[in-house]
Amino acid sequence: QMLRLHLPDPPVDSEEENEEEAAEGAAAQSSRSSIPMDAEHVELVKRTMASVKLPSLGIPAWASQISEEQWKDVVQRTLQARQS
Repeated sequence: QMLRLHLPDPPVDSEEENEEEAAEGAAAQSSRSSIPMDAEHVELVKRTMASVKLPSLGIPAWASQISEEQWKDVVQRTLQARQS
């Protein structure tokens, strides 16, 4: 809000949804650990991701007006405020 940004409130979850998310997270972690990531696969992922370009139209105007460090500070303070 210091930069006139509105960050939406996090969604309110029920306990049942939290349990489902925990189970999904455990399943995702299990599947991630089974993906072969030898040096050849790592290089393939790096080459593929290096060619990914995001459209400049998707970048809000304010994003080009603040530094990465300023943005990290805003995000960190917002997260801390929500935790307290």
